[in-house]
Amino acid sequence: MVIPLRLLLVAAVLPVTALTVPTAQAVEGVQTLESVHVDNTPRVVTPRVVNGREPGTGEVGSLVYVQAGGIACSGTLVDATHVITAAHCVTTSTGAPLSASRVSVGWSATIFRSGLVMVPVTRIAVAPDYSPRTYVNDIAVITLAAPIAGATPMTVTTEAGSAQALAPGVAVRSAGYGSTTATGGRTDRALVADLTVIPNSVCSRTDKTYVVGGVTFTGLGIDTTTAVCAIGVKPGTSLLIDTCQGDSGGPLYAGNGTGERLVGVVSVGIGCAGFDDRGAELPDKKPAVYTRVAPYLDWLAASGVQVKETAPAAPLVSAARSGADGILATFTPGDSVAVLSYEAVATNITDPSDVGSCTSSARAASCTITGLTPGATYNVLGFALAASEQSAASVATSVTVGGPNAKPTKPRIESATMTPGRRLLVLVSASDDPTWTRTRIICRDGVDVYRADVTAGRTVMTLPRRRDYLCFAKSTNNLGSTRSQRIPVSVP
Repeated sequence: MVIPLRLLLVAAVLPVTALTVPTAQAVEGVQTLESVHVDNTPRVVTPRVVNGREPGTGEVGSLVYVQAGGIACSGTLVDATHVITAAHCVTTSTGAPLSASRVSVGWSATIFRSGLVMVPVTRIAVAPDYSPRTYVNDIAVITLAAPIAGATPMTVTTEAGSAQALAPGVAVRSAGYGSTTATGGRTDRALVADLTVIPNSVCSRTDKTYVVGGVTFTGLGIDTTTAVCAIGVKPGTSLLIDTCQGDSGGPLYAGNGTGERLVGVVSVGIGCAGFDDRGAELPDKKPAVYTRVAPYLDWLAASGVQVKETAPAAPLVSAARSGADGILATFTPGDSVAVLSYEAVATNITDPSDVGSCTSSARAASCTITGLTPGATYNVLGFALAASEQSAASVATSVTVGGPNAKPTKPRIESATMTPGRRLLVLVSASDDPTWTRTRIICRDGVDVYRADVTAGRTVMTLPRRRDYLCFAKSTNNLGSTRSQRIPVSVP
């Protein structure tokens, strides 16, 4: 991706800081703007992927090449006929949109620029209050004259999805056809940058630092309500992974496969991967700046972009006991919307703080909640998840954890003998699971009743002396109880 080199002065950044525009490069045959110096600060360069990797299968099916008025950028196809890119890629020096006739979009099934198929453009929409001086609100929408055959649009994030994807330290990615070095090295193929999100508390300041892969980065002082910082470090080295010249307008994305979501747009930066456009290493390492997509969802929708995912309907959920402390939840889809996974949540009806959950892939469609309280009854709710969209809760179903299928089997008193301490030792055989079945010895002398719980098949009872008793074992669960035959016991 290429567009003329531009100088970025962000109001919140130190006055002498020159940010590089991770945006465009000049198209071959078109004269580029001269690099700019401000108070002896490094010259500004437009970012492209440096120290990137080749895309995985299908990973950049939405990446497009944007040629606009003699410069080149990247962009992201987000539905059949709309591309999201950076505003500075498709505007004049005053910030006005370029004529649609001066812009075209290319896509390559092979990810090589030499295989680009170009599509004309019918409209350029630039975000309100975009500033060509500070690059605030650096986002634009390109409307294509026709769909791009073979391309796979990337779904635009939701607000909830954006908050999760752009949390501090989270792994994200970018991609583009831009330079592979700060001095402008070119490649004919698209590359992917594996990046890490820098915390807003650092990105919004110039006196805060954050460490990624052992390398310390200093904040840029940007407005993090509309932008986010990210950078990468090649594992096992101190080499930075960064967007660079020609990558402007390209995607910042999270998720995998059908779960990929566009969360940002390549905007600006200082140099590329820690170097200026002369190849000199910069003393302070800085992340690149990406325009957030979520703050512009309403504007994107007004510009014709499909930004709302259809949430799946609530699934049907059946729940059954599973072992002594578990519940097996089985899901049935509520509609035909593609579901990626399911979640079941069980809440103890008498103790709402006692909660358990499990997740399942859409293919498995079942999972087991474990660690629940044996014998307790839980309400089980199910949810269907399609990427960042979650269904409403299912109708609740109740199940008792570890509940038996029938009354206990009859217990049997094997023996009753006096210990040297003149206490009664009773041995009992009871085959039911003690997690939901309670077995006790009950002795009566015609007036009083004495009880003792059986543990591990035995109990020791203290009974008044010089009396005769009739004793029996009683096993109880939530479905009923059974008892053994009575035996006579005399305590001398």
